[in-house]
Amino acid sequence: MDFKVISHDTVAIYSDKNEFCQIVYSLSFSDRRIPCSHLSISGQRIIATFSDIGSITDACTLAETLLTIERTWRLNTTGNYRLQASFQFEDTGRENQFMIPAVWYRNNSEGKGLYPSLKIAKHWSFLETRMSVPSCMQLYNGKRCVTCSTSASTEERYLSSVTNNRHGMILSIPGSEWPCSYQGKTSLHDTSDCPLPSLEIHSVPHLYSRSFYVSNIPEQDSVKGYRLFLETMPFPEPSPTAELPWQLWFEYKLTRLLHMVKRTSRNQAYILMGEGNGDVQEVYNFTSASFLVKSLQAAFEMVCSTEYIPRLSCLVEARRQLAILFDLTDNKMLLAHVASKIGGFFLQAEQDEGVFQDCYDIGQDIWGGYLGIGEHDEYRYLVNSRCNGEAMKHYVLLYSKLEKLGIPNGNFMGVARRVASFYCEYQLSSGSFGRWWTNKGKPVDINGTNGAYIGSFFSTLLPILDDSDPLRSEIFSAMNKAYQFYAQVANEGNFYGDTLDADSCDKEAGVALLEFFLDLYDLEQDQRYLESAEIAANFILMWIWQTDGYLPRTSPLGKQGFHTTGMTSVSIAHHHLDFYGMHIAYDFLRLAEAIQDPFYKKQAVNMIGACNQLVATEKNMLGRDRLFIGWQPEQINHTQWEYFERKEKMNGVYDIDIAWVTVLTLGYYQKIKDRFPDIIR
Repeated sequence: MDFKVISHDTVAIYSDKNEFCQIVYSLSFSDRRIPCSHLSISGQRIIATFSDIGSITDACTLAETLLTIERTWRLNTTGNYRLQASFQFEDTGRENQFMIPAVWYRNNSEGKGLYPSLKIAKHWSFLETRMSVPSCMQLYNGKRCVTCSTSASTEERYLSSVTNNRHGMILSIPGSEWPCSYQGKTSLHDTSDCPLPSLEIHSVPHLYSRSFYVSNIPEQDSVKGYRLFLETMPFPEPSPTAELPWQLWFEYKLTRLLHMVKRTSRNQAYILMGEGNGDVQEVYNFTSASFLVKSLQAAFEMVCSTEYIPRLSCLVEARRQLAILFDLTDNKMLLAHVASKIGGFFLQAEQDEGVFQDCYDIGQDIWGGYLGIGEHDEYRYLVNSRCNGEAMKHYVLLYSKLEKLGIPNGNFMGVARRVASFYCEYQLSSGSFGRWWTNKGKPVDINGTNGAYIGSFFSTLLPILDDSDPLRSEIFSAMNKAYQFYAQVANEGNFYGDTLDADSCDKEAGVALLEFFLDLYDLEQDQRYLESAEIAANFILMWIWQTDGYLPRTSPLGKQGFHTTGMTSVSIAHHHLDFYGMHIAYDFLRLAEAIQDPFYKKQAVNMIGACNQLVATEKNMLGRDRLFIGWQPEQINHTQWEYFERKEKMNGVYDIDIAWVTVLTLGYYQKIKDRFPDIIR
């Protein structure tokens, strides 16, 4: 590694092959930028001197494609400072685009939500707390990927931010967000006139050190370039979490699930979306077969646990109360009988043959497409392919399990077959299963990855159909056409339109495709499916937290000793963390097993460990009473953002009891335990 001073404030670093990057040295004192008075190089150390005000010392090491810079600022004069690390790269004649994991993807130009995007401003600055690797930004131009990040701050006053210019990236301490700060689902605060924050130095000399990492990879694919960057990064080992033994974790989660089961006037059952959420509870006063409630998946999980003998008194009591609620005997078939009642209730969602409206409004006693009974009335009479795919997949699984137990299962296979016929008949010529449909099979919205859930439903249904069943050949043909379409979606990086309430870039778009491709591989063992699966998995990596980000020590999350490593960000439009990682972990383990890549297994292990956090027990009810034992919050508001824009719920606050958290984590724990028992100990 060679160094060359190329101007009064800039040093170029050369690797064995070419120029790696240029480091621009600057120091801001009050409102003035201080020029560098002298640059010197000694071995792999660079020293920039700023008269008698201070100096910057960089100790540089280059390992393959990763440049590590250990920087120390020495400030000799009191005052207000703004520290910066600026990295520039040679002009290749190609325009650079930028990507920020969990924050910015392809200029954030998809969707109608009010969040940072190129449509609002050309340049943006974001705090390190927003992203899954601190102050990480990648510049890419179809020829190479240049990625930069820093170590996580442990003090609020040293929080950094990152922004881009035409040829590089600038990291600033203290950081700021401009021209707007995203603080709620519809809250983009104008910060363009706000003064930049500064670091107040009252005693000197003041020393501050920080690590910076720069990677320059000759790679055309931005997402693959990010994965290669992660593999070279010296991330610290995840801090040990205050884990529950997994068996107890399972019992607490199952206890919470049973408490969310409600009885209808006709002695059927459903899962309530959420409880005890204060002023915003009315948003959660409905139920559905899939997505945000996942009632049918919950029913399947109950059947799988029906013969389980509980150890915890809270689970024993939850079973007893459930038996009383439905006038049943608390025996080993209790949960199976209640699961059958849940399945029976949602048969009402079929409004016409194969037209399944997933969502039920408890207060108004109406059925509708997801959000059609709430935010978007135009969806009231439509059906959604994601909701249909998730619901029907679990109708098939529920049917199979109940059939083996000899429990009545209504017409569960009948509705699954009719919905399958609907999507076979109306599948688009492209192979897509669309997104929103009318009850006559007319596509209303064909954007996004929703239809991949139909592919996973078909993968579940196909193996139990007789070879002579005409539906089998229709499904097989439809799945092959669908693969061609969704593989192209993955190849083009079009991971959009999965959240339903925000058409933005979203990790669940990647999850939908990854699951479909792996389901196809399990059926046919075709290597093409694994190649597509890896593309989707690499996209999902952008949303997985690789280190423990800063949390205020006095915040609820700080007091709980919460760790962000292994947690997952939600989407461009939803800046909080959640426990979806248990689902992702199962598919990452499947992929790691199929292609023998330990990298994905390590990511899965981190996500599984993270999902063990914040489960309410008798010793720590997480701010709620004993009726909520086993609850786990849906919104981990780790930064200046909250779904409902409540200021008091930002910056280290957890909130919202919602059914999907209980159901998804419990269900994928069961899958992991069954298929990868060595992971769950």
